[in-house]
Amino acid sequence: MMTDAEILGAQPPDHAVIYRDGDAVGMLLPITTSVWEVHCGAASAMRGKAALAAFRRLLSEFWSDHPEVQELIGVMKSEHLCARYNAARLGFERVNTSPIAWPDGTVRETADYRMKRP
Repeated sequence: MMTDAEILGAQPPDHAVIYRDGDAVGMLLPITTSVWEVHCGAASAMRGKAALAAFRRLLSEFWSDHPEVQELIGVMKSEHLCARYNAARLGFERVNTSPIAWPDGTVRETADYRMKRP
């Protein structure tokens, strides 16, 4: 089984809340008490419908565990179409696409998706 870091492509920060379902990982980071950022990843062998089902279970568990959270946001490179399609399938709504400086210093067109508490 792959580690969380291998699936996510980087070591999660210490303050991250991690949910795992097989080789699907949800990493959630508090921005404020009511708004959190979410990143989802899955091993190559667990892509498609299996990953979407796992992400739905992870999000459901998160909402149950964190009743104070009212909104999740996700940001991704705009050219990362699979991530954008997955966000839409999970119930996130696209809010904006704009150039944002990423941690590596490059400016990329970035898609912003949001989901209100179900």
